[in-house]
Amino acid sequence: MTLFQQVSSLVASILLSSACCLAQPAGSIIPMEAQKRLDHIIGNWSFRTDYLGQNGDVRRSVTGIEEATYLIGKQVVELTTRLSGATSKGWLFYDLTQERFQLTSVDARGDLWILSGGLEEYVITSEPKKQRNGRELTIRFTHRNIKEDSFEAVMETSIDGGESWWKRSIQYLKRENN
Repeated sequence: MTLFQQVSSLVASILLSSACCLAQPAGSIIPMEAQKRLDHIIGNWSFRTDYLGQNGDVRRSVTGIEEATYLIGKQVVELTTRLSGATSKGWLFYDLTQERFQLTSVDARGDLWILSGGLEEYVITSEPKKQRNGRELTIRFTHRNIKEDSFEAVMETSIDGGESWWKRSIQYLKRENN
């Protein structure tokens, strides 16, 4: 079993074993806006990601597919991203206790990211995470230009705890006809 498969299995086990915590008591529902956002991403999406240089110029572009399905009721979304032969997984849900979206993501290298964001904006941000070079890195994703069948996801990074941000990529997603 590869490292990615091991980490993916571990994260899935953690999520599934905590399903009792995610399941809400009868009559308890997540806010309508949170449910609307979860419902919106369900489906198959094709995308192009433009990776940006420090001046904002496009350095390279790649294409891929993202599939979003409900894993536990209409509470936990499993995201599978396929890009240039690599696969990453993510699990997104709205946490009623924290009143925030929570995203756990494992990329093809086995890197684990945990991000969160509220309902006030379409932004989800990680905690600072130590990188191989010893620096702390924070990432955030902002969804914009949201339509029924398309949206954009801007990824920014910070190495100073969020004091300044560098726009690293823009992903253009379009819903596939199923």
